[in-house]
Amino acid sequence: MDDSSKTKNTQQNDDDLKPRATQNPKQSTPEWRSVAMVAPESVDFVARPTSLAGPMIKNADVIDKESYFSESIKAEKPAASGAQSNWAPTNLRPVPAFYPLERSTRLVEDPLNAIVSRVSEANRVLSIHAVYCDETATASLLTAENVEMQLSLWKNGGGSEPDGIYVELQRRKGDSIAFHRYSRHILDAAVGDFDSKNHIATFGEDIDIVYSKKVQRMLSLDLPSEETSEMENAVIAIEIAHGLLMKDRMDARLLGLESLCLLTDPNKTGSNTALIASRVVLLGSSQDPDAEEVDDILYDEAPFQEIRQTILSLIQLRRIGEADDFDDGATSEEDEHMKLLHNLALAVLANALDVIENEDQFDETPEEAKPAARSRLNSASSVCENFMEEAEEVTGQKDILKTLISELGKAGDKPHNACLSAKCIGSLCRASDKARRRAKELGAKTVVQTALEVGTRTHLKLEKECQKVMTTLTNPSPDEN
Repeated sequence: MDDSSKTKNTQQNDDDLKPRATQNPKQSTPEWRSVAMVAPESVDFVARPTSLAGPMIKNADVIDKESYFSESIKAEKPAASGAQSNWAPTNLRPVPAFYPLERSTRLVEDPLNAIVSRVSEANRVLSIHAVYCDETATASLLTAENVEMQLSLWKNGGGSEPDGIYVELQRRKGDSIAFHRYSRHILDAAVGDFDSKNHIATFGEDIDIVYSKKVQRMLSLDLPSEETSEMENAVIAIEIAHGLLMKDRMDARLLGLESLCLLTDPNKTGSNTALIASRVVLLGSSQDPDAEEVDDILYDEAPFQEIRQTILSLIQLRRIGEADDFDDGATSEEDEHMKLLHNLALAVLANALDVIENEDQFDETPEEAKPAARSRLNSASSVCENFMEEAEEVTGQKDILKTLISELGKAGDKPHNACLSAKCIGSLCRASDKARRRAKELGAKTVVQTALEVGTRTHLKLEKECQKVMTTLTNPSPDEN
């Protein structure tokens, strides 16, 4: 292509371009105009303004949904319960990033004070020792079965879920089955589905009463067994528990005491087995001290004596034998272990005293076959008095009643131990007038009254046991009449 054709094409492209204005346009000036915004008379409503600058004009014919629901929410707020809450958190933390919530968590769309009041009351009814922290909105929980749990309240960060409060419960230690049993009631209480009055009417102060009744029905079945074989099985089980207690391993000792707790509880084992195990714990012998006939089978009483000495040492001296001192030179793990053994020893003693006190309920001998000169009340009284006298000899002249009353005085810090101590004191005082007089001399009434106030606020089982002890100490004995 030559130069002339290139020049011609360039001129054509330039001609296709938009021509320039030959004259500059005039600058526009603002013009002020007044416009009257009047709705036509035929329209009965005011349309929603498109501008956010103007105010919203509400028509009386349009239902105000916002005010309707706000009034409804105010009306449905639960009234404050009569029980005073022991927990008063003010600020809630949001759920941390990369923090997976436990499966035992509920999202509750209720006010904070209502949730806290329900959970606190549920802990009291379930007899859970709770240590609350208002700053972090958490609580450390400990059940009578030594199940440790952590309760946390979290603020919902929004998103796709509705606004509310997460109630999370974690198991730290203890039986997982017992944890789920307690967590179900606590989470139901947070939502508002836990009725404390109905729970007390159904279960009483014992959450395991339903399961204990099922075990009792199974144990009461007519099985083809002889009394001699039941006696032998009970003695074998007690000897196994003795072998575990005498070991130097912490887990073996713990298992031995848990076995004794089961053997002395008539709701979880046979009545005859519980009666034999209770005599071993209190007297160091499997024989009935008031029986006129001695069993043909004689057992070695040395292991039974060692069981009684171990229980008394854990309760009064907080150690097993001469070693394992509770206070001096113990690590945190050993200290925690000895506290657990002390609690289990109190539970074994409370079960044994309760069985001896109510021995007539477990005696299946017909009335006409019982000796006429034998009285169950005298039997329980003699067993309890012998136990108190021999306890002083075993532990170096330390009064068992004084130890139990001292333990009851620590109800604020250790309500579970205080509850077991109150149960022991009540059984001793109801069975023996001597124990009742001694308890009054030691000022048990004042200590029981203080523990009763603690139980009324935080611990239902402690409250019930203290009421029984107070009734026993207040009512005059037959000798006083």
